[in-house]
Amino acid sequence: MIVTSARRLLARIFLLLAGGSLVFAIEGAAQKRPARAKRTRRVEGISAASFRLTIPKLAGPRVAGLYDYGYRVNVPRMVEPSPEADRADRPERSLLLARERIREADQLRVLGTADSLREAVSRYEEGLRLYRASGKSAAPGDLAAALNQLGAISDSLGDRQQAIGYYAQAAPLWRAAGDRESEASTLAQLGRIYNGLGDKKQAQQFFGQARLIVQTASLITVTTESLSNVAREATTLFNLGKLYEEQGEGQKAFDHFQRAFAIWRESDDRKGQASALNSMGSIAARSGKLPQANQMFEQALPLWRAIGDPRGEAVSLSNLGFVADGLGQKRRALDLYSRSLALWRSVGDKRSEATALGDLASLHTALGDPEQAMRLYLEALPLRRAAGDKRGEATTLNNLGALHLNAGRRDAAIESYTQALRLRREIGDKRGEAIALGNLALAHQANNDLPAALQSYQQSLDLAQSTRDKTRIAGTLAGMGEIYAALNDKPKARASLEQALALWRELKDREREAAALALLARVYSSLGEKQRAADAYRQSLAAWKLTVPWNR
Repeated sequence: MIVTSARRLLARIFLLLAGGSLVFAIEGAAQKRPARAKRTRRVEGISAASFRLTIPKLAGPRVAGLYDYGYRVNVPRMVEPSPEADRADRPERSLLLARERIREADQLRVLGTADSLREAVSRYEEGLRLYRASGKSAAPGDLAAALNQLGAISDSLGDRQQAIGYYAQAAPLWRAAGDRESEASTLAQLGRIYNGLGDKKQAQQFFGQARLIVQTASLITVTTESLSNVAREATTLFNLGKLYEEQGEGQKAFDHFQRAFAIWRESDDRKGQASALNSMGSIAARSGKLPQANQMFEQALPLWRAIGDPRGEAVSLSNLGFVADGLGQKRRALDLYSRSLALWRSVGDKRSEATALGDLASLHTALGDPEQAMRLYLEALPLRRAAGDKRGEATTLNNLGALHLNAGRRDAAIESYTQALRLRREIGDKRGEAIALGNLALAHQANNDLPAALQSYQQSLDLAQSTRDKTRIAGTLAGMGEIYAALNDKPKARASLEQALALWRELKDREREAAALALLARVYSSLGEKQRAADAYRQSLAAWKLTVPWNR
């Protein structure tokens, strides 16, 4: 019985690991994904509720309305001059044309569709070329602003390497313009991207540079006579908090958000207060302090309503839904997510509407209504595709695959996971690719195609090792160990499971440790190592949580 339970648990490892993480959608900025919460709801293969934050606009331009990565923009580094530009034989004329192109690009960017963003990229590039053609007439800040927009669009649409190139060009231009806050913001964006790529050393260098600039160039002593100084200090503290949050220093981030909140409350800045409350609530939620997080999100909600910000209200409702779900209040979470969905529809944000539909689908799965979950995911899928949101489309396909697999529709599951894998590869999402391969391996395993399952697991393992994702490595090794055992390759099964066991212990994951021990016991027994098998069984039993079904 223990072996059976362990096998069932291991068979779900990848589905559990494939669940969604907390998603922070930043108003007026490209989406970023923070560290995984300690207490995040998991449903087999279904991503957890999206978890968004809205913050005040930081220094430097941002892409509005983008809450997920989705479409790779391939922009040539050199743009051929247009006939209109060729006729601009004077610097003044080039400068006027450049400003016109940037205005057009800004208008296209606000639309937020895949087509409009591609066209916006073209206009920004043309504006940059014309700025440069105008010679000394172009201010460094104008060039940097256009480069920042190109970087933000590329990053939001999944092309991180191209985003790095744009931001790297923008940073020295902000410095030349004397705009240290925008320089710090750009450096922070570079740090965030490198952090997402797994280059922690490079990320910390950029974060350190950004923090130094904010601390030395932006922090101003508050005086009662200067409200602008008060607002500036609050923003500086908030920006520092976001930098600490990016670097995984949650307590430092919380302290800075708390100080910013106190200043914004004193100056009656409601948007600032709501933003700080959302940020503090997110850290509380990730620390497992759900009641505290709920209180903060509840305080933020009327502030958004007071300033007439439906986006902020939708974000807070979604956050409250996440917390309610985590507290086991499923019906309340359903109501909160439904209200959030209505607001996203009212502002015409298709991308966020699709995310809200995914939230509801995940919840219906948890409530035992997979048919309704399937309908909601299928409703979200065309919205993802229309917005060119390939990352969101891949997540939705992954969740659909999980529903198919749980219902025994193995071929349909393989098809969904294969489509998700293709999309992950298109946008260069290595972690997502590893997840899709792990899910595909599970589907092949359920379909009794063990060689195909082993091949998918091996590819997933290579990717997980390249990104140093220990949880994913352990889960993959456990899955491979089970397949090797089924193929009667006991030495390889033993090696894989022992490696997985060591990682689960390092990660202090007792349940998965117990599952690996149960499988190892079976392998040890088949190899004739009876004492080791008995020891492994005893350790596995000690790790399982047993419940007594009666009252004494």
